[in-house]
Amino acid sequence: MPDRKIPNYRSHREQTDRNALIGFFILLFIVGGGLIWLLYGNGAAVLGIGCIVVGAGMAAIVMLIMFGLQWLSDWLDKREMED
Repeated sequence: MPDRKIPNYRSHREQTDRNALIGFFILLFIVGGGLIWLLYGNGAAVLGIGCIVVGAGMAAIVMLIMFGLQWLSDWLDKREMED
């Protein structure tokens, strides 16, 4: 009987978080900006993209905080294991 590999749930979660973040930005800029341009024209699209950039920046700040907390948690776990 072959050995079964133990799944790495942290790695899977990190990949899922990264892919969700990339998908969020793609949808935000392409679909959101495209719909604004299609429905309201060039001037509104420029203003809409500016607002989208600000909103995406806020989301990026939240994600950076979450990644920082994850790094801190991993670091504390590793330090605790060494003691």
